[in-house]
Amino acid sequence: MTSSKSQTCCRFIPLSTGVLIITIFGILNKLSGFYGIISFDFSDPVAFAVYIYSLLAVLICAYGLYGLHTMNIDIVRWYTIFYWVDCFISTATTIWFATKWYAFTDHSLPELADNPIKQKEHDDVFRMESIVSICLLVVLRLIHFYFAIVITSYYRSMGHRYSKLSIDRDFE
Repeated sequence: MTSSKSQTCCRFIPLSTGVLIITIFGILNKLSGFYGIISFDFSDPVAFAVYIYSLLAVLICAYGLYGLHTMNIDIVRWYTIFYWVDCFISTATTIWFATKWYAFTDHSLPELADNPIKQKEHDDVFRMESIVSICLLVVLRLIHFYFAIVITSYYRSMGHRYSKLSIDRDFE
């Protein structure tokens, strides 16, 4: 990567701005745990654990936002590590819930049992919607990993900047 590419996110947003935007979107995304908790649906322990995890992730992302704002390399390092862990946890839970929804949930409509033509139409529409949904989930997971790479690039650029500062001080 050239130096001009490494200083931008998506080829046109400054890297520091891109990381701030990614972090703010991450916080907004993780706030969904709050809505899961207030729905009082504790029937699925995995979903409940994900809601709790999302609430904790909001706090960690907010701390990461603080580290980005104060340019604290130690906080940004921990935030970068957390973001990668979150990518893997989010991917695993996405696979879990998608498998549960698409493979193990009955989507048939009892009122269509007497009408095989309408039942086939329903099954075809569900199959098409499933393919579109799975493709969107894959794209969103890939975007999440790209964002982790962007955050890692920013953290590395911070380290490079700090190491240049310490070298300059050593020579003075």
